[in-house]
Amino acid sequence: MDQSEILKKVLCEEALNAEEKKAHIENLEADPDLARSLAGWQRFRAYMRDRIPSPRDFVLYSLVFGGHAEDLSEEEAAEVNEKWGALDSVIESDPGYSEVAAQIERDRQDFLTCWELEDNRSTARILPLRTFRMAAAIAVLAVSVITILLLLNQGDVTLQMATADPGEYERVLLPDGSIAHLNGPATLRFDEQNFSRSVELTGVGFFDIAHQPDQFSVQTEEAVARVLGTRFGVRSMNGLTQVVLESGRLQVASIAENPQSVLLVPGQMTSIAQGSAAPMPPVEVNIEDQLGWTGFIFFRETSLRRAAVLLSTSRNIRVDFDPSLINERVTGTFAPDVTAEEILDALALTLDAEVLREGETYRIVP
Repeated sequence: MDQSEILKKVLCEEALNAEEKKAHIENLEADPDLARSLAGWQRFRAYMRDRIPSPRDFVLYSLVFGGHAEDLSEEEAAEVNEKWGALDSVIESDPGYSEVAAQIERDRQDFLTCWELEDNRSTARILPLRTFRMAAAIAVLAVSVITILLLLNQGDVTLQMATADPGEYERVLLPDGSIAHLNGPATLRFDEQNFSRSVELTGVGFFDIAHQPDQFSVQTEEAVARVLGTRFGVRSMNGLTQVVLESGRLQVASIAENPQSVLLVPGQMTSIAQGSAAPMPPVEVNIEDQLGWTGFIFFRETSLRRAAVLLSTSRNIRVDFDPSLINERVTGTFAPDVTAEEILDALALTLDAEVLREGETYRIVP
């Protein structure tokens, strides 16, 4: 598979199919320099995403800036007119953008001069406006690259990649004290040395976020979830991202152009399909069921009967209890690396009971 085509998609934030994802991860593991460079790019994109205009907006702005508003369609002219104030303010805040716009106009004039000197025998020549737009897009990328270099000069980028193979569990302690629980197959990427409370996830993960003033973000190929401190699960597979909130508050947005967002409260779920501009409206769900794919076991005032069923299913054991405990309820959260015996002991402690083992069956008794 062509690595350059995959890299082009990654840089342009285009979705990768399953085969491309696998090849991309293999490329990063085989080339540490590439991994470090991409970490810088991702850090730059995360930092600048809300601070600069999109390449398309900048292209249109540059054409108007150069006095060629007549080259825009009615729809494009309306877009620029609507966004002009915001674009002008952002671009004026960095002289680099004004210089790029001016350079685009100089290049345009040079192109016109060369065009006039070309073979005049053709009477059906059409000025390729697309060329100017491509030039502007490339210029925006050039400014981005310069900015990346400046950021990288402030310190080395250390890309950390944590993986969990299918059926395996991996607990990842992040630099800010947050914890990512990966339920394989899953891959988590983040800049370890210059951690900006931002990670990228492919696969399944449950996050326990340390509360800090700065937002924490988890990005997949379809969505980005932003929080201050909370616990939630994310599953990103086959072009669909699902997010379920256990506690706290969570904002979930698409990564498409002109994204929309929703706010989740505990016990709610949303999902975003690849290419969608908006997440699905939040829906109330049963945490015990909907976060089962994280490998965690959640008990929320759960009847002991149901707790026994959930534990039996998730840990592949047999659990029973004395009939006198049938009305008891339990609450707790248990990670995938907590053994069945440890869970049973914790439940028994809250019930002032004990656990007996009878053959292959664990029995909770008063």
